[in-house]
Amino acid sequence: MRRRFEFLVYAVFILFFVFRYADGEQTNPRRPVPDRETGAPMVILPEGALLPQDISSTVVVSVDPKNQASVGTAFSVDDKGTFVSARHVIEDCTSIAILQNQRAYPAQLVAKASNRDFAVLKVRGTAVEPFELTLDAPTRGVDGFMMGYPQGVPADVHATVIGQTVMRSQGRYNTRERVVAWVERERRPGFSGSLGGISGGPVLDAQGRIIGTVVAGAPRRGRVYTTNPQVFEEAGLVPQPYKRKTGVSLSRDNFDKEAGSYRKAMRIAQVYCAID
Repeated sequence: MRRRFEFLVYAVFILFFVFRYADGEQTNPRRPVPDRETGAPMVILPEGALLPQDISSTVVVSVDPKNQASVGTAFSVDDKGTFVSARHVIEDCTSIAILQNQRAYPAQLVAKASNRDFAVLKVRGTAVEPFELTLDAPTRGVDGFMMGYPQGVPADVHATVIGQTVMRSQGRYNTRERVVAWVERERRPGFSGSLGGISGGPVLDAQGRIIGTVVAGAPRRGRVYTTNPQVFEEAGLVPQPYKRKTGVSLSRDNFDKEAGSYRKAMRIAQVYCAID
């Protein structure tokens, strides 16, 4: 009990540091904070532009040892406190918490995929409306909306599928998995550089269903890589016929506004990883 209390106090104390740390690309966890006052939508690939044809045969990601606190993103998949995130975000943490409205909710790692960058958390004391999952992998040309905390700050990305490829993670653990490759179209609010911190965040389709989880990015090429939604079934998260409270469809016109409401309702939350 004492340890839990100390952790909660510590988590609140470091909140102002949280926004300066991210662990999305496993390289340099310190990121610049984008200008939230003047940041305008940043268009990377305009609507109507031809999709790139080049997809790397293998994407290699270095998973460095954890040596400092870091943050990522998670999202709700049921109304019993179950959240999904990325394995590299929460593995080897001394303590894990979901941060919301200057509160830290202790979280427990209950499952992680041995061959994928995917993890399941349990958060006590929460009853959050879940997202609807789908097992259908998006195909080339399909739009998706990635939501979370890139660079530790709320922001969202509109992207389009360009195909599938293989991602190989090496270092702290070694995996080889099939992932979906996307090209970024727009960031809101606008910011440059790494998407670190959005790892573990959801990718939603136009119907508001989860079609993947963000696991890596190559900002210089405008690429983002996400898990194949089949990982939900592998983890025992079989899609349920949830009745949504709001039937809002997502589009390039409203995805950032809807993402803001998801974060406010804690359906999308920031994950804090503490390292002793």
